[in-house]
Amino acid sequence: MQWIQKMLFYMNGRYGIDELSKVLLMLGLIINVLSNFIGGMILSVIGIALIAYAVLRILSKEKTNRYKEYRYYSAMKQNLTTKIQKLKNRQAQRKVYKFYTCSKCKKAVRVPKGKGKIKITCPSCRNQFIKKT
Repeated sequence: MQWIQKMLFYMNGRYGIDELSKVLLMLGLIINVLSNFIGGMILSVIGIALIAYAVLRILSKEKTNRYKEYRYYSAMKQNLTTKIQKLKNRQAQRKVYKFYTCSKCKKAVRVPKGKGKIKITCPSCRNQFIKKT
C-alpha cells in the first residue's frame, strides 16, 4: 500500500500515459522482438529509443508540449483513417461507377458506368468535360 502511495505522489503533476505513448511502447517492443529474430543492431536501437521516448512522455511535466504532440498524432491518424476509408469506398463502388478527376479543381467525380460518351459537370467548380464511361 505504501508503494502505491509513493508512486501516486511521484506521478502527481506528470503527463501520464495516453494513446500515443501506448503506440510508441508497443511499436518499440515489436521492433525489439523483430530485431531478435532478424539480428539487426540498428532495429534494436530504434526499438529502445521508441520505448525511452514513450517513458519520457509518460513521466514528463511539460503537459502542453506532450498534448501538442498528441494532437499532431491524432490529426495524422484521422487523416490516414479517412484516406483508407475513401479507398475502401472507391474500391467497393468500382463495379458500378467510374471515377474521373476534374482538370480544373482536381476533385474526384463519380459517374455511372456503361453510359457511353457523356458530358460530365464537376459539382465543385462547374467545369464540364466529356469522357467515356
